[in-house]
Amino acid sequence: MKQAWKYKITLRVATGLLAVTVLWLNPPGAAGSECGACGDTAAKKAAAPEKDVAKAEAADCGAQGNEAAEAGHGHGGHKSGGDPVATALANCEHKVPLYQCAECRYEAGVVKADASLWKNEKGGLLTDLTVSNRKVRAAMTLTGEVRLNENAAVHLSPRVAGVIESVAVDIGATVKVGDELFAINSMEFGRALSDYERSRALTALSEKNYAREKTLVAQKASPEQDLIAAQMTYEQHRTELRAAEQTLHVMGLTEENVTRLQDGAHGPAVSRLATRAPLSGTVVERHAVIGELVEPGKDVMLIADLTTMWVWANVHERDLAALVKAREVGPIPVSIMVNAYPGRTFAGKIDYIGVTVDEQTRTVKVRATVANTDRALRPGMFCEVRAALGAEEEALTVPRAALLSDEGQDFVFAHWKDDYFMRRFITKGRDFVEHIEVRDGLKPGERIVAEGAFLLKSDILREKMGAGCAD
Repeated sequence: MKQAWKYKITLRVATGLLAVTVLWLNPPGAAGSECGACGDTAAKKAAAPEKDVAKAEAADCGAQGNEAAEAGHGHGGHKSGGDPVATALANCEHKVPLYQCAECRYEAGVVKADASLWKNEKGGLLTDLTVSNRKVRAAMTLTGEVRLNENAAVHLSPRVAGVIESVAVDIGATVKVGDELFAINSMEFGRALSDYERSRALTALSEKNYAREKTLVAQKASPEQDLIAAQMTYEQHRTELRAAEQTLHVMGLTEENVTRLQDGAHGPAVSRLATRAPLSGTVVERHAVIGELVEPGKDVMLIADLTTMWVWANVHERDLAALVKAREVGPIPVSIMVNAYPGRTFAGKIDYIGVTVDEQTRTVKVRATVANTDRALRPGMFCEVRAALGAEEEALTVPRAALLSDEGQDFVFAHWKDDYFMRRFITKGRDFVEHIEVRDGLKPGERIVAEGAFLLKSDILREKMGAGCAD
């Protein structure tokens, strides 16, 4: 009777390699055959106790795992105590040292930073620094929101009712003090301008009459009462002129504008009233439409200087005392971070602490003024605020931008050799304003990537995105 052959298929995944082991088991009494996976005979496996078979299979799996490691496929194994330098120097499946292989070097946490990537080159994004002990201050972390600096922002509306005749700027435009923004055609302004012109003419006429009467009285050719009457008329017209001029100022005309009116430079459009920029800045809002009727108090434009911004943050009651104590010494240095610019910080100072507690959130508002010379910060951005508190102390630190994290493990990119940097896991300590204390993993004098380190992070995480040397 022909006996059936039995077989067992075992699938194993060894650090990136799929291994298929086929164990042929001869029927009892059949001649022993050599098993290619473990070097034992199927007959011996069939006769061996079940425990021995399991041991043999485990040994086989370990052998294949070792082979995979030797082939350079130990993906991510360095977190658990492997030697990344040894891995980087070993040959990969492309028969070159793994760190030199653009497809495989990420397995050892190695990245190559060519000269073109550094900021001293055109278009570079990376900076480096030498790790050292520095003087730092403990930090308090707050959440906040970027707002316009209300001391450098103005809402513009017409001083009198009128119809918008022209709009000279659009939203986002940069303007300087005195630039025309929009103009209205106003009957009220036209009447005020006419009153001014009439008062100016009457004042000039009465002034001449007063001067003539003084001459006649001096020559005893006119009674003194005529001189008194001429003087009273002149003073009355001067008062009316000053009132008319003040009305024009209230409507928005400057001394320069009034002087030009005196020279007859207003032109035929006597009812046209232009609104000009009271400060240099950016047109943040524009609600002006040609032909629209606008009234005093209606916001037509918002002009703001965006080179400085306010950040409003909330402080819990339990943290208020520490902040107030630090504020007594002077403005509190802060570091602002927003999601729009990973790894970048904006420097500022807390210059105001609120005097009331919000009944709902039980927090106090604090305000920081932040430099924004490149206008990167936008009103409405949420941000993280780190306020420096306490006295300075010395600690081994790295910039916040240099510290990265993966699955709860913190690391930096430390220089290894030539243009190559290697992921270095560290143990972080206290949190300072712009720096993080390093308790283990780095020594003073080592060179690391500072600004732009997050750009290199994606290169060593290709494994998680499905990339690798087998692609």
